[in-house]
Amino acid sequence: MRQIVSIPTASFREEHVVAALRTFAEERGLAFREVAGGNVLIEYRKGRGRRPLVLGAHMDHPGFIVQAVRGKRITLAFRGGIGVAYGKGERVRIYGADGEARGAATITAVSNEGARSPLALGGATATLDADSTAEVGDYALWDVDVCRIRGQIVHARQCDDLAGAVSILAALDRMVASGAPGHVLGLFTRAEEVGLVGAAAVARAHALPEGALVVAVECSSMAGGRAVQGGGPIIRVGDVQHIFSPRVTMWMTQVARELASEDPAFKYQRKLMDGGTTEATAYDLMGYETGAACMALGNYHNAGPRDRVAAETVHLGDVEGLARLFERMARDTRRVDSVHLDATRRWQGIGREAARRLKAGE
Repeated sequence: MRQIVSIPTASFREEHVVAALRTFAEERGLAFREVAGGNVLIEYRKGRGRRPLVLGAHMDHPGFIVQAVRGKRITLAFRGGIGVAYGKGERVRIYGADGEARGAATITAVSNEGARSPLALGGATATLDADSTAEVGDYALWDVDVCRIRGQIVHARQCDDLAGAVSILAALDRMVASGAPGHVLGLFTRAEEVGLVGAAAVARAHALPEGALVVAVECSSMAGGRAVQGGGPIIRVGDVQHIFSPRVTMWMTQVARELASEDPAFKYQRKLMDGGTTEATAYDLMGYETGAACMALGNYHNAGPRDRVAAETVHLGDVEGLARLFERMARDTRRVDSVHLDATRRWQGIGREAARRLKAGE
C-alpha cells in the first residue's frame, strides 16, 4: 500500500506509477503492455475457456503542474476537481520530472481559470520556500501525509485511485500465489480526473478482449452517509450519471454473498455511490458489459472540513476485502449468465404461482 500510494502522480503525468506497475509485473512473470495512449494492462492467465475479467483503476489524482517560474514565484495549473474555496494559504510539495522532491511552496492566490466549472479550482500562484526550486512541468502536490497508517485507517495524499490500484494488484498477487485458473487483466488508466480520458481511449480502441467483463474500481466519497468506512468492499450499482449492467451487479452481489456465508468476517456493501462519475460509465456506454466496485473514501479529492485541504482516508480492511472479492470473481466468471438465468426462472415460477393463487382467490 505505502509504496504505491506514495508515488507522485497527476493527470497526464502518471509515468512513475507506470514504472512501478511494470516492475510489479516483471517480478511476477505477468504480461505487461501499454495500450491506447499509455494506459497499462497487466495480464494473468492460467487455463482456458475462462471469460476475461478486467479490473480497472486510474493512475492519476488531482494535483498542480508548474506552468511558469519567475524567481520564487510559480504559476500552477490544477488538473482535477476541487472547489475554488480550497487552496489559498495551503502548502504544496514540489516534485521534479524524476519524481524526487525539490522542496515546498505556499499558495498565495487561487483562481477558477481553466476549470470546467466557475466554482472549481483551476490554477494558483505560489511562493517557493527559500531552499526550494521548481521547473516548468514539475508536480506541485498538497503538503499532507503522503502515507500514514493509524490502526486500520490509511491517511494519504492520493488514495483516489492508487488505493484502488492496490486492491487490483493484491488480487493479482493472490492469483499468482495460488496458481488458480482464471483470466484477469489489471487495467490502469490515465487522466481520469479530467474527464475519464484514459477509459474512453481504451474503450474506443477496443483494447480489451472481446466478451470481457469489465469492473471499474474506485475510491468513492462516503460523504453524506453514502457508505461506511470499514464496512467492507462496495458493489457499486451506478454513479451520478448512470446505472451499470444489472447482470454483472447481480453476479458480483451473489459472489460477495457466498463469501460472507463462508466467512462471517467478510463484509460487503451494495450502494449507488452517486458522489461522482466513474469509468464504468465510459465502458458501459461504449459497449462493454460493466460493473463497478469501490471502497469508502474520506476527504474526497483532499477536500477536508472547513475548506481546508486534508489527506484522504481508506480502511485497510476494505482494500483487502476488494482483493478477496476480485479473486473469487476471477474464478467464477462463467456464472454471470447462470446467476441471472436462475433468478429469471425463479421469478417466472413465482409469477405462475401468483397467477394461480389470484385466480383461486387465495
